[in-house]
Amino acid sequence: MPRRLTHIAAGFILGIPLVGLSYYFFSIDFQYLRLTLILSISTLPIFVGSILPDIIERPTNPGHRKFFHSWFMLSIFFIASFVIAFVVIPRYDNILYVYLIFGFLLGYFSHLLLDATTKSSLQ
Repeated sequence: MPRRLTHIAAGFILGIPLVGLSYYFFSIDFQYLRLTLILSISTLPIFVGSILPDIIERPTNPGHRKFFHSWFMLSIFFIASFVIAFVVIPRYDNILYVYLIFGFLLGYFSHLLLDATTKSSLQ
């Protein structure tokens, strides 16, 4: 349970500011009410993304990290987050689901980033 809380906290620490900053810098018509809406609805995808790798591959033993805990997946989620942040959001800044996807990707990315810093690292 403490590991799960660490992943959730790291997901929020990375995800909430980056989702907010992406809206702030790329929106044509910045509004604080919309920022509040975006941040509040992106908390669930960040939460889910930050614990999903351990739901898919249960941490029952030290060697539980397989495909969904791999350097390949880390690079895929990094590239996908980068593309959404710098290509999709600037083009379609008023579509709320883009921020939901971005929040999920950041939560998943933060999980893999934390696991990469452990002794057993990623596969």
